[in-house]
Amino acid sequence: MTPFSASDAALEGFQLIRRRWRVVLGWAGFNLLALLMVAVISAVLSVVAGAVSGGAQAPVLLLTGLIGGFLTLFTQAILSAGVYRLELRPQEPGFLHLRLGRDELRLIGVWLITITGVWVLGWAGALLGGALGGGGVWLELLGAAVAIYLGMRFLLAAPIAVAERKIDFVRSWRLTRGRFWPLLGMVALSVCLIALTMVVVFLVLAAIAALAGGLDGLAGMFGGADVLQQRPGLFLLGFAVQIILIPVLWVLGTAPVVAAYKAFTGEPAASPQP
Repeated sequence: MTPFSASDAALEGFQLIRRRWRVVLGWAGFNLLALLMVAVISAVLSVVAGAVSGGAQAPVLLLTGLIGGFLTLFTQAILSAGVYRLELRPQEPGFLHLRLGRDELRLIGVWLITITGVWVLGWAGALLGGALGGGGVWLELLGAAVAIYLGMRFLLAAPIAVAERKIDFVRSWRLTRGRFWPLLGMVALSVCLIALTMVVVFLVLAAIAALAGGLDGLAGMFGGADVLQQRPGLFLLGFAVQIILIPVLWVLGTAPVVAAYKAFTGEPAASPQP
């Protein structure tokens, strides 16, 4: 086991972007292609389903939403697994460390189990609140505390799914024993850094829009689709930033968890590469 620093782990995402910025930029390109693919498939399915259903809107919208949601889930799993693979198994072959295989399916399994667990916990809390006649703020605070505690104890299930090729929440529970507070500090600092990054990006975009077109440009940067016709430059700039920002945020949120896993298991740090 190597020493664990919550602050160093929270900053690991920025260190990874600095070391492998070309890969992160490539992930932005993959994100763009995935977004276009989701849009095209959703449009085709809408036309086909509309023709089959005789123009009924509700089934078409439901089907399109479900398929789009699954495609987005797989895209996020591919990006997230790419971060894990880059940090844990950088020597493995693969284009930009991305692929669609068992690692991604295990990762989706971890996410679905986690979402189900959160739902069950909320459902049990609602039943308990009804049985106690409400419970008020104290019951809500207790539920939040239990959710946070379980979240920290099962935090390493995702990197375990990729590094050890298995879904093992018990393994995460064992690795995080006695490390709740350091992990909570790491997650809190990571969330603050992600929020700060988003605020900085927002302010930079707002400043560029204001300089380009005054108040009209500022409103146009965050307007609707009609902005593409009125101010195409600002629209494309905002769209490009969003495409790049998504993998950046994934790195900032995922790399700290990998750093914690490495520290708790004694895994060597990934060697810096250009």
